[in-house]
Amino acid sequence: MLRKKKGFFGKKGISPLIASVLLIGFVVAVGSIVIFWGRGFIKEKAAKEGALSQKQLECENVIWEIKDVQRTGRIIKIENKGNKQIDGFIMRVVEGGTGAEKVNQKVDALKQDTISYSFSLGQNAKIDVIPALRPDGAGAPFVPCSGKNKVVIVE
Repeated sequence: MLRKKKGFFGKKGISPLIASVLLIGFVVAVGSIVIFWGRGFIKEKAAKEGALSQKQLECENVIWEIKDVQRTGRIIKIENKGNKQIDGFIMRVVEGGTGAEKVNQKVDALKQDTISYSFSLGQNAKIDVIPALRPDGAGAPFVPCSGKNKVVIVE
């Protein structure tokens, strides 16, 4: 009978000790890659959430009121009575229609501005007007000051 020579191809497999070491090394390498990738993602997310929560705290300083509503011209006149600039408003239809709209018009502190908001609603419609602040940065989303909202009734 022919006997095969013992050599590299003559062994049945690698030893269990070497297999365990290779497996542990692979797991450590993959875990390190995930941790280094996730670190930047987590830091960026924490910075954004910190800026948004800071603006939500600044909502306490927002003082405003609706001075007049011209139902025929669909104009809502808003006056800022506080010392904080309001970066925009979110108009949300509560009754008599559907939808919501962001009004990207600033209301400077201690100035009187008029915001024109056109809507086509039925009788006795209600619009929820929510002031919003914007964190620093051009593409930053509005942070609504939900506790400072006022409801406008269109008769």
